[in-house]
Amino acid sequence: MGQKVHPLGFRLGITEEHKTKWYANFTNYANQLKSTDELLNVWKDLLKETSKKHLDEMTDRSNILISYPPTHDQIQIIIFCVNPELVISDLKTSTYKIRLSKALGKELSRNNLVIILKKVKTPLIEANFLLQAIAKKLEKRMPFRRAIRSTLTDFKKGAKQAKLDPRQKGIKIQVAGRLNGAEIARTEWVREGKVPLHTLQVKLEYSTARAQTIYGILGLKIWICKG
Repeated sequence: MGQKVHPLGFRLGITEEHKTKWYANFTNYANQLKSTDELLNVWKDLLKETSKKHLDEMTDRSNILISYPPTHDQIQIIIFCVNPELVISDLKTSTYKIRLSKALGKELSRNNLVIILKKVKTPLIEANFLLQAIAKKLEKRMPFRRAIRSTLTDFKKGAKQAKLDPRQKGIKIQVAGRLNGAEIARTEWVREGKVPLHTLQVKLEYSTARAQTIYGILGLKIWICKG
């Protein structure tokens, strides 16, 4: 069977929830959607600048949750990070130039922006943290096979710390593009353990990213099964 359905969208309402939660009228829906997308991109760029100062990946830039509570005039942004105190100090001390559109400026003038930082205890079993680490290694010109092997060992360490069932856990990593500077682009993937894509009740994490190398852009995908 062709595996072309998004694994997280396939499980919405069963084991997954929407990343953004809000309600808008028909006339205001398009503007609200644009402002939400822009707000997401602004915070992704902001967190990318803060993580450049540290050797390890401090924040999860792929899993930012946005919600508009109906009972409050607020926009809540939930960010998952390894060390919230360090992220708070970086955001306080550093100055960032953010260019906002008129639509987002009107949205922020009506609502208060509330940032919620949630600490991740075991980042070595989170798909987004592992994928950001692979992208960073590939951008530093590490061979892709070595980067994948190191990620697999990190996942095994994190699985032991989190006490995951060894019979239920699994990981699959895919890298596509001009691997190691080859002229012809190709796709390589490695899988360890169980990664059942068609079982809806399985807790499956999926993430995609890009690595900007000197030979071009490499596409990265990761699937993690936690049982």
